[in-house]
Amino acid sequence: MDQRIGTLIAAPDFYKKVVKIALPICLQQLLNHGASFIDTLMVSHIGYVSAITIASELNNLMFLFGFGINAAVSVYAAQFYGIRDWKNMKRAFGLLISLNMIAATLFFIMAQLGNTRLLSFYSKDAVLVAQAWEYLAVGSIAFFFTSLTNAFAFIYRCIQKTMVPMLIGFGVNITNAVLNYGMIFGKLGFPAMGARGAATATVIATGLGLAAHIIYAVVTRQPFWGKVREMVDWPAHFLIPMLRRMLPVMGNEMIFGLGDTMYIKAYGLLGSAALECYKVGYSISMIPYVVTLGIGNACSMIVGESLGRKALQEAKNTIRYLLPLSGLFAVLLSGILILVSRPAVGLFELSSESLREGTVLMTRLFALRIATRLFNIIFLCAIRAGGDSKFLLFLDCGIVWLVGLPIAYGAILLLGITSLPLVYVLVQIEQIVRLMLGIWRYRSGTWLRNLTDEVEKKKE
Repeated sequence: MDQRIGTLIAAPDFYKKVVKIALPICLQQLLNHGASFIDTLMVSHIGYVSAITIASELNNLMFLFGFGINAAVSVYAAQFYGIRDWKNMKRAFGLLISLNMIAATLFFIMAQLGNTRLLSFYSKDAVLVAQAWEYLAVGSIAFFFTSLTNAFAFIYRCIQKTMVPMLIGFGVNITNAVLNYGMIFGKLGFPAMGARGAATATVIATGLGLAAHIIYAVVTRQPFWGKVREMVDWPAHFLIPMLRRMLPVMGNEMIFGLGDTMYIKAYGLLGSAALECYKVGYSISMIPYVVTLGIGNACSMIVGESLGRKALQEAKNTIRYLLPLSGLFAVLLSGILILVSRPAVGLFELSSESLREGTVLMTRLFALRIATRLFNIIFLCAIRAGGDSKFLLFLDCGIVWLVGLPIAYGAILLLGITSLPLVYVLVQIEQIVRLMLGIWRYRSGTWLRNLTDEVEKKKE
């Protein structure tokens, strides 16, 4: 790739590659979060926003656990793609599918056995917990479909064919939105099922999406798809280095996810209105936030491919070239979110004017998260692509527990702060700390590692 080393500006080919990878991911995530936005909007009209917020926490934990699996294996898969090692690509995908299925099974059992006892961790409001279980009892079936679909999405990113999951995701989310409308409100010939209808719609739509992925992979003979024996052939020289890298990443995502859960519990201490305010603001803010996910994934894939070819300076230059781009988008996206916050909140059925005004303010404050996360995600994805998993564990989730959560609980329990927006602003200190440490690690260059040798060097 033609790059201008030593400057903040790359050759046009670099930006074309970023757009090629990032745009479909952005659109796919936009569809996903757009569907979540519509779901939240619909359930606001039946008074279930707070209930869905706590019911979704187990799904969020499963997603982060799965992300740990997918991200760790994808570090290798992206580098296998860099050297066109299709044999190991098939092995990597088989490992992705197997581990995601195990994760989905564990979280499904946890949901079914834990039921309202598990959900009461987030709130002592018995009515709210019962409403949440009404959704989770059915919605947990979708854990299997979403986990495996995420495995497909990650492997396509590794081979830089991100249009495929985007198009399938488009179909899934349109189907989900239509079924939600019908099953929640009793339209289109369906009975009115409320929250249970929203869960049923998700199960059907995600099941159809997984079927579409399998059919497409088989018919088009994707390079990661093979016979069962090819995808489960995991010799020690392949599996051991990968598991050694995987466990810290999985641990990172689970500890980070538990941190997110503790944030929800902290905000729940401020009452169900605070949860509703947070959920609506979060749903709106995630629509522009998807750009950060696209840029982050493009960073990870490009850096991983470069490292696979042992082009270490090229990998380091990728970060330098993406930082100015991140600054531009940080200003642009934050400004858009601030401008649209009031009309967007106006779409939701909120119980009072004060709650509506609080939600508008909360939505605008999410602009801080977008701006800081855009820079942080560049460093996090680069460190992940290089397999620097131990430092990633500290940087990504260690800061949550050492900085963010103490601030949140200290503000609420020790200082007696009852304002959700104020607590949220104080918590953003963790993003600043993370950014400073990420810059330091990037400059050190210790994250620049070729991992394919770890798999190959022990072969006979």
